[in-house]
Amino acid sequence: MACASKIAASITNSCTNRPSGGLEPKMWAINRADATFTMDGSTETKCTAIAMAGTTVAYPVTAVKKEANIGADAVIADNLPNAFKHYFSFQPYDRSAAGVKAMDDMTDIVIVAELKGKKTEGCFVIFGLETGLHPSGLSYRANDNNGIPTYEFATRDGEEESHSRYIFWTNDYATSLNALVALESES
Repeated sequence: MACASKIAASITNSCTNRPSGGLEPKMWAINRADATFTMDGSTETKCTAIAMAGTTVAYPVTAVKKEANIGADAVIADNLPNAFKHYFSFQPYDRSAAGVKAMDDMTDIVIVAELKGKKTEGCFVIFGLETGLHPSGLSYRANDNNGIPTYEFATRDGEEESHSRYIFWTNDYATSLNALVALESES
C-alpha cells in the first residue's frame, strides 16, 4: 500500500539527462536539531533553504575517490506507506583524539552531498532530513584498508524517511553551492 498510488509525472530518460555515478569530494554534515529546512510548497522532496540555529554550523566533510557513500533502500510493507532507510558511510583519515571523538560521537545527523555529473537541479541531495542518520556500524582494523576506519550511519528501524532522497536547490547551481558554503560559518 502506498499513500500516493498513481503516477504523477512523466518519466523520461534521454541523452540530455544522463546520470553520472559518484560524489563530489565535499559534503556537509549537519546536526539535525540545529537546522531548519524550508521545503518547496509544490514539491515535497525539494528543499529551498537551510537555516542554522544561533551560532551552530554545518560541518564540511571531505572525501576523495570512493571514501564516502550515500543512498537509500526502500522499506515496503503491506500495511504501511512505502518508506526509505537512508544511508551514509565515510572513511576518515583523522587520527587525532579530537577527530576520533567527533566521529565516535556523531548521531542524529543530516548529510548534504553533491553528486557528480551535470550541475542542475538534483545535483545536491539530502539524506536524513526527517529523522536523522544514526550510527549503524563501525569497522576499524589497523592491518586492513590502510588502517582507515569505516563509519556507517542509517535511518533507525521504524523511523524511515518518506522519500528516497531530498533535493536541495535554490535558483541555480552557484546560488545553491554558496548557500551550503555559507552554512559553514556562524550565523
